[in-house]
Amino acid sequence: MYIVSHLILIPFCLIGGWVLKRGKIFPENSGLVLGNFVVYISLPSLILANVPTMKLETSLAFLAWMPWLIFGLSVAFFYTIGKFFDWDSETRIATTLCCGLGNTSFLGLPVLRAFYGEEVTNSVLIIDQFGTFLCLAIPGFILALRFLSEKDREKSGNPIGSILQKLFTFPPFLALLFSFFLRLFPIPESIRSVFEILGGTLVPIALFTVGFQMEFPALGSQSENFIQPLFVGLIYKLLLAPILIFLTYRFLNVNQSLLRITVLEAGMAPMITASIVCIQMGFRPALAAAFPGLGILLSIPTLFLFYTLLENFV
Repeated sequence: MYIVSHLILIPFCLIGGWVLKRGKIFPENSGLVLGNFVVYISLPSLILANVPTMKLETSLAFLAWMPWLIFGLSVAFFYTIGKFFDWDSETRIATTLCCGLGNTSFLGLPVLRAFYGEEVTNSVLIIDQFGTFLCLAIPGFILALRFLSEKDREKSGNPIGSILQKLFTFPPFLALLFSFFLRLFPIPESIRSVFEILGGTLVPIALFTVGFQMEFPALGSQSENFIQPLFVGLIYKLLLAPILIFLTYRFLNVNQSLLRITVLEAGMAPMITASIVCIQMGFRPALAAAFPGLGILLSIPTLFLFYTLLENFV
């Protein structure tokens, strides 16, 4: 029932956001407003609800390393591919942020629970909070700000200072820092419940935002600049990333249970929150919205394929 409800919610919100814009029911700037709510309210609340009480074990470090490895490889991969195909900087940044990070909680949690049961919950949260979200909050955000600084170099004489200032005023990063401090103290259940309720708005609002921003250009001279990075990014995220993690973790002799979890999480669709960040910063908004929109749909058969291979041959 858990996974079924999520599979219904995904297309409902994506299509709903698209209809709201095409029907001109919401104002044109609604995508920006919804995205701001995700970045300033939903995501920080989700972090504050989970990180302070999360159980950490050194044996689970391999779980948290996986998103960092995929993101690091994506920086080199999309820089090289982008140069080869002559992508502009905004396309390279959008593809790296969206396809270098995965949808490890919203999609990952129900899928892995369906495959392996409730006992995978802690492992998924470690991957998501200390892997994916931390990677977005620090190197991902710095990469985005570095590009913004290059664009505005004439306006700012100190780009490094500008990056640090924006990093330490980025709400999810501040929430993550504060959550480590909160681990030292017991948190009243009433306070945690408030964070959980606010954090629960992340998925539907983020999906509506993505749907609101989704645009598919007509076939023509401009379509290659959209379709090419879209499919190259999805090939990396849905196929190459899980294969690379399998080969790396197999070489490191990681136990089979962790291996299966990390490989499947590596193959999750592009990260919705990273898409929102790209939209907020103006990095190819339509392309950034299409990555999770199309990626979620395409990831369903690829995840079942990897699950079948792992269960039968590992």
